[in-house]
Amino acid sequence: MKDLYKTLEIDKSASEGEVKKAYKKLAFKYHPDKNKSSDAESKFRDISEAYDILMDVDKRRMYDNFGYEAVSGEMPQVNPLDLFQSLFNVDFTGLGEGMHSNIFVFSDLSSMPFSQIKASMKYNLECSLDELYHGTQKEFNITHTVKNSSGGIGKKSTKYVINVKRGSKNGDNIVVKEGGNYIPQMNCCEDLVIQIVELEHPRYKRKDNDLYVAEKISLSEALTGVDMYIDHLEGSLQVKITDIVRPNQMFQVFNKGMPIKHDNTSLGNGNENGSEKDFGNLIIDLEIEFPESLGEKQKEYLKKILIHLDRKPKEGQLVHAYYYKDKQEVVKECMNEEEEGVGCIQQ
Repeated sequence: MKDLYKTLEIDKSASEGEVKKAYKKLAFKYHPDKNKSSDAESKFRDISEAYDILMDVDKRRMYDNFGYEAVSGEMPQVNPLDLFQSLFNVDFTGLGEGMHSNIFVFSDLSSMPFSQIKASMKYNLECSLDELYHGTQKEFNITHTVKNSSGGIGKKSTKYVINVKRGSKNGDNIVVKEGGNYIPQMNCCEDLVIQIVELEHPRYKRKDNDLYVAEKISLSEALTGVDMYIDHLEGSLQVKITDIVRPNQMFQVFNKGMPIKHDNTSLGNGNENGSEKDFGNLIIDLEIEFPESLGEKQKEYLKKILIHLDRKPKEGQLVHAYYYKDKQEVVKECMNEEEEGVGCIQQ
């Protein structure tokens, strides 16, 4: 009778997380495209079967109470390669003879925070905002140290092919177990972390799934409405604003931000036919360009057209006011002084 716990090298009291961790370790070790020993394929199949049973609550209960025969007969044959690929998003196959040992194809990058990963060797995968918006495929080579057949240290170049889904973000990563440098002092290999680094865009800023863009408008447009054309990442947009635009205001266009990459495909995948929830928003930061000067006739026209405060005349000393600073600059100075413990005017 098969001992599934022994197959995964765990105790009967192991949690689901411990079962998954054990499977990951052994599946990489005995994957037939990496391990060329004669018994690797059979061990890989047994490991996958043990994982499939022990991760299912009902199957595990049946196995614990009645043994392997109770679950082996009713269970459909698990495909260990499909199971491996579904868990790791990695496929060693279809890469040509003699290439299995140094080419890895990954279907996507996960969004697991980098801080949770223990790794010594890192590779930054640089992607432009356009590439992250549309999705792209990246190919690159990583040179790392390996243990050679004589027990010494050698160099090896491994090629990686990464399919980056649209909507991926800075910090998304893939962890390749034991894909880094060989450490002779510990007789083991480091993990390799391939991590997305989002390059700065000359025009757009990204915050989560929203896109920010700055646009200038005239004072006349701010008061009467504006039609503007924005070069968006998916093509030109005609944006219409009918409200009066006041200084420091931002406007948003719904569903014209970054595609949202969902880990659960049932929630959408940010494709062209996806729902409105599959995209962030476009935030437009409007800067009103005031005229440098006005003629007397222009001032008279504006006074007649625009509603203005009825200021009652009073007697007093005539003085002139001159430009000092922008309010934002003063607020920033106050914030800096407060951090240094210096008092400042209150808003």
